[in-house]
This record gives sequence, C-alpha cells and structure tokens, in this order.
Amino acid sequence: MKALMTYRQFVFVIGVVSIMSLASCSKRIIYSAPPSILEADAAMLSQEKQMAYQFLTTEKSDEQLLSDNFISRDQTWAGEKETFIKKRNSNAPQIKPIRILQDSSLVAVHSRMLGDTLKFRWDILRIENQKIEEHWSNVHDSIGLNPDKHSEIDGPTIPSELEKTDINRARIDRFIDQCMIREDGGAAKFFNFGLYIQHNRDVGDGLSGLLWGMLKMKMNGETIKFKHNYHIIAEGNFVLSATEGYAGGEKFAFYDLFRLEEEKIVEHWDIIAPLDKFSYYNEAEN
Repeated sequence: MKALMTYRQFVFVIGVVSIMSLASCSKRIIYSAPPSILEADAAMLSQEKQMAYQFLTTEKSDEQLLSDNFISRDQTWAGEKETFIKKRNSNAPQIKPIRILQDSSLVAVHSRMLGDTLKFRWDILRIENQKIEEHWSNVHDSIGLNPDKHSEIDGPTIPSELEKTDINRARIDRFIDQCMIREDGGAAKFFNFGLYIQHNRDVGDGLSGLLWGMLKMKMNGETIKFKHNYHIIAEGNFVLSATEGYAGGEKFAFYDLFRLEEEKIVEHWDIIAPLDKFSYYNEAEN
C-alpha cells in the first residue's frame, strides 16, 4: 500500500488541524460515570439479554444456562462446559454490566469488573434455543481518563435508531474490512470528526486527537495490524467489532464499539488485549 502522505506532510497536517481545533473552540463533552444495569432493569430486557446478564453477574455459574456443547474462548475460563464452570467458580469476579447489545443470536455485554484493580471487559454470547452455546471475551485494566477526560466505558449506554441496525452493521463491516484489514484507505469518509468522541486511553477527540495519537504511535515505533474479523454485532446506533491481529508484532484481540449518527462514526470505545493464540486467523496461510 502506498503511503497516504509523507512524514513531513503528516506533521504539517497535525499543526493545521490543531490550530483549527483551537480556533473553533468546540465544547468539550464531559460524561459522568455510567450506572450499572440493575437486576430489576435487566428483567425488562429480552430473554437473551437477561440470560447474558445472569451469566455474568451470578456468583456461581448456573449450568442450566449452558448447553451441553457449550464452549468458552475466554483467556481465563477457556474450555468446555465442565471446565468453564470449574474455572469460573474458583475465580468469579464481580462484574457490573453497563451496555447490552443484541444482534440475532449474539448478545454482547460491556462491563466493569471489580477486584484488586478495576478492569473493563466485553463478553459475547451465542444463544440458541434458550441455551448459551459459545462465549468470547476481551478484558483489560483501566488506566483512568484519556487526554480528553473520557474513561474506557462512560458515555451513552442505550441503543437508539433501531431501524438503522442493518445499515450501521454494513457500514462498520465495510470500514473494518476496507480500512483496517486491507488498509485500502478512505477512512475519513466513515467519520464525522466534528462530533467525534474518543474513549481510547491514548487518543483525544476529533480529527486532531486521532492524528496526534497516530503520530505518537509512529514516533514510538508502534504498529497495529488487523487480520481477521469474526464478529460484527449491531443494535441501532451501536456496532461492536471483534477482530484478531497484531500490536507490535504480538497477537491481540481488538474489540471496538462504535456509535453512529447519519451513517458516520461519532464515538469509539475499545478493549485491546493480548492473546496466547489466534482462534480464527491462520498465520500459516497468510
């Protein structure tokens, strides 16, 4: 792939964008910490969302929720049904769901995980015939607020514009494939940078925040390569993407949540965590 711009051009763009950002004096968005979903609130959700909530919040795993063929791909609790139950029940953290999305048989839950350190996590469940068949997750430690004072989990929590689910799913599917995996460029057309809010720990809001974050990565010699996307989960204006790839040459899972308005990305959260091995991407064939 040809470089989009030279290093000097990149630095020049950073300067211009930063000046424009200061000149515009756009109002900074400051969120309060989002509340956890209470059991009474979860009872008002779909049956599948209730099952996902129960799966994560019960102190001991309810084996009645799990199918006989259940498998977990969690880095800590990996295994089939009996192995998973044994591992989880011996190390059951306190999980507080914040967001729950559902796309057909897939339910995704964005949570705080309390313990010795505060962590944030995504859990994805495949539910068929009122049984949980499969489980994926991604977890990382909180490091506090990013350059624009956003945490890894604050912001809107309830999906809206449900009639746009299919359009938004297709939009993010295309963005991940075209811009992140194939690296064909054209990423700017997927964003509304005038409204863009970033929750990544190292990146600020707007185009200037994104470009500055990219420049810091380049200066530090850091690289990210998306290789295989295995889930796109959409509900209304929220779309979650789960992808395997590399960060600095090491195996990682990238879970990216996008909020869209008018088919443009206006907010982004992510959880990036190392993997012992890939579940889907075949290094030998690529």
